[in-house]
Amino acid sequence: MKLKRPKLPPIFRWKYIAPRLAIATAVVLAVRYGLDPALRWGIVVSGEAAVGAKVEVVDLTTSLRDGTLTVDGVAVANPSKPMRNLLESSQVRLEIDGAQLLRKRVVVHNGRIDGIKFDGERTTSGALEILPETPAEPSALDPVFTAAQETAAGWFDDLTGRMEQDLLGSLATPQVVEELKRRWPEQYQALRKRADDLRAKAKQIETAFRDAKKNPLRGMQQVEELRKQLTQTQAELQATLAEIKALPDQAKADRLALDAARKQDQAFIKEHLKLSGIDPDELNRYLLGETASGYLEQTTWWIEQVRKFIPKNRVAAPTRSRGTNVVFAGRRQPKMLLERIELAGEARLDGQPLAFTGLLSDVASEPELHERPLQLAIHSSGAVDGVLLVELDRRGEMAHDSIKIDVPQLNLAHRTLGRADKLAVTVAPGAASLKADVRLDGDELIGTIELKQSSTLAAQTPALRDDRIAAVIQESLSGVDRLEAKIELAGTLKRPSIRIESNVGPQLAAGVSGAVKKYLTDRKDRIMAKVQGEVDEQLAKLQAERDKAQQELMAALGENQQMVTQLASVMGGGEVPLQVDVAKIGKAIDLNKLKR
Repeated sequence: MKLKRPKLPPIFRWKYIAPRLAIATAVVLAVRYGLDPALRWGIVVSGEAAVGAKVEVVDLTTSLRDGTLTVDGVAVANPSKPMRNLLESSQVRLEIDGAQLLRKRVVVHNGRIDGIKFDGERTTSGALEILPETPAEPSALDPVFTAAQETAAGWFDDLTGRMEQDLLGSLATPQVVEELKRRWPEQYQALRKRADDLRAKAKQIETAFRDAKKNPLRGMQQVEELRKQLTQTQAELQATLAEIKALPDQAKADRLALDAARKQDQAFIKEHLKLSGIDPDELNRYLLGETASGYLEQTTWWIEQVRKFIPKNRVAAPTRSRGTNVVFAGRRQPKMLLERIELAGEARLDGQPLAFTGLLSDVASEPELHERPLQLAIHSSGAVDGVLLVELDRRGEMAHDSIKIDVPQLNLAHRTLGRADKLAVTVAPGAASLKADVRLDGDELIGTIELKQSSTLAAQTPALRDDRIAAVIQESLSGVDRLEAKIELAGTLKRPSIRIESNVGPQLAAGVSGAVKKYLTDRKDRIMAKVQGEVDEQLAKLQAERDKAQQELMAALGENQQMVTQLASVMGGGEVPLQVDVAKIGKAIDLNKLKR
């Protein structure tokens, strides 16, 4: 009889193991083949939501054994410029703490981002959706710089207008001379005509008297009439001689009129050639406003971009529910923390390429739960050697952000400050240094930007047609071999205000003011000398004509006096006319008093 062996239980409970093994296999396969695409999708979606533009990732690889995450070919489009990238990198490699993942925290102890580039070109648009382009909002500083440009341009236009103004047509002295040129010949012509009329009357009286003497009885009444005419002629002759006697007094009055006109012209020219001074601070804003605005806009733009990735809301206290609160040792920690990320890439500063390395540390999803603020330190090398330090502190009630730049050696290209069509300063290529220390406490902005450059400066004034003053203004900066500018920032990030200190504004203002003052003084002297020369020339011509006319007039009046005297003696019964020596009257007139 055979005994039956009892059935032993199976070693493996396949009904229990198989489903679980299938689930584990599915999980492993899902992690192995689905984790990378899921993470890649998550990075793209979250990045686009944060930036507002396309985020592209070429490849993503994870290694659970090493705890590493490698992302290749990252490109973040610029939302303001869809055809350019805000940031791109060739590779991102992160070392993730696996133990912290089990605690639902992402902690990166070390990482490295290589091949970083800024503002690179794109072949396709990076916009998430096609929207009509909206014009860029004007900068808050635009009204300040526009006002400075209008003030400086208005001053320069005023200078140009005063130099090109025809002042000779508005002077009184030439007008007085023209009046004398018109009046004196007219006066002598009138006197000459009166002398000729007196001579003609005397001839008529003489002829009529001779005819009356031939028949005394009939001509008695006519002789009486002739005596009356002779008396009238004598009176006219005396009036003419009295007018000649008054010529010296008239000449003196004309001289006083010329002196008064000359003083009036001097005051007129002084007033019209007087130019208000130009404010050195206004000139600094005019010349360096665009440069200052560029530095400020770049700084504030990068701060705004970095701020987009910093959580704005503080961690809310957990909702109280039923049960008992148990306080454990330690403190709450942020859900995501990047402790140390090395950076390497390329950038451009003032158009010059540079290579840089850097370190990004203490990036936390809840900054107020971390003991240190976010810090970024970048060191550049190559064409530009410098240091950039950024700190974003969100540990307190108010945000405190700061950015520091120190570039001791920077080669700047040739550039033009101001408006090239009016007044500008050209800066030759040269070595420069740049320092910036900008801080934001909340929205309050404070800081300084300093630029020093060893270069020759030259003033350009193409709008000036007078080469003399243009040359003097150009020489005003001939001894300046250094450009120094300090920009003080204040206000808020949205409404900043600046104050510019520079050696260029005061130097150019002093040079321009001195050149303009000297030029306008010389021009005033030239105008007055020209006017006086023309006055002297015209008076000399007028004097010569007057002398000639007076000689003729004296001769004619002498003949008339002799004829009237003879007629009075012959006719009898009338008063003997006043004896006047015409030659002495002519000598009594001092014609030289009208000469300067």
